[in-house]
Amino acid sequence: MEIFDTLKHPLSPENGKIASIALGFFDGVHIAHKKILETTVNLAKGDGRGKKSAVITFQKAPGGYFNPNKGINIQTLEDRIKMIEAAGIDMAYILDFEEYKNIEAIEYLRLLIQNFAPEYIITGFNHTFGKKEEGKIQGDSAFLRSSQSLGYTYVEIEKMRLNNTLVSSTNIKKFIELGYIKEANALLGYDFNIEDEVIKGMGLARQIGFNTANIKWRENIVKPPYGVYFGIVEYKGSQYKALINWGVKPTIDNNLQSILEAHILDFNKEIYGEKIRVFFKKPLREEKKFNNIQELKNAIINDIKSISQE
Repeated sequence: MEIFDTLKHPLSPENGKIASIALGFFDGVHIAHKKILETTVNLAKGDGRGKKSAVITFQKAPGGYFNPNKGINIQTLEDRIKMIEAAGIDMAYILDFEEYKNIEAIEYLRLLIQNFAPEYIITGFNHTFGKKEEGKIQGDSAFLRSSQSLGYTYVEIEKMRLNNTLVSSTNIKKFIELGYIKEANALLGYDFNIEDEVIKGMGLARQIGFNTANIKWRENIVKPPYGVYFGIVEYKGSQYKALINWGVKPTIDNNLQSILEAHILDFNKEIYGEKIRVFFKKPLREEKKFNNIQELKNAIINDIKSISQE
């Protein structure tokens, strides 16, 4: 997948004509997003003439420019790009929202047509764009449908529900924040995960007999409640069961600094400075302060027994 940071499409024999364009932020690339991306790819390939598909998105969530709470994401930009590419999209235009936040909807649409002349524009049912006019965003599904005389066909992907829950990035983030990991994973279509470099901790877990790989949680990534979770750690292409503690270690650490610790089962390697990806499967228990170290050790032993049977 080729990646660009402007709306201009450099035509060449190699990249060809873009036939279909999907618009959206695609945070989490959940099961409804995948339907949008799949439709975009299929429409481009439909006539068998090797036309290309594209996604137009933004580096940061547009909502975060107006409300900091909406700047919290399910995944990093890097992971979002990887998943868009895995869906088969040929080109991604990843824009700086600062450059477009004051553009009216019709002006933005004309930019798309001028630079791409797409045959199809595809969005989800609730996609909006363009600055507000009289307190209302003008660019939406109805606007795109009514503007098809400009030379494209608009395709709206209808809302998707799973177990009577609307599949949306907002609902997924709510589930994660509440600790409903299995429910969030169902809407995502994969296990919620984060990736980062393993850092050195204070060695407290090692002192009580449980080696852990520690990573920091990025500030703009949604966080579940402090607690103990069953998960999977991926390291260099291999996956291992893991007991995950996300919190402040109140029994053994007075600094109360939050960190993610993963005790990886059947694993004994020094991996400081290397990247691991931690997948969350389900919660086991809340984080708590035990009366003493032995109580903590007993709880960890029971936790490990429980995930060994998973």
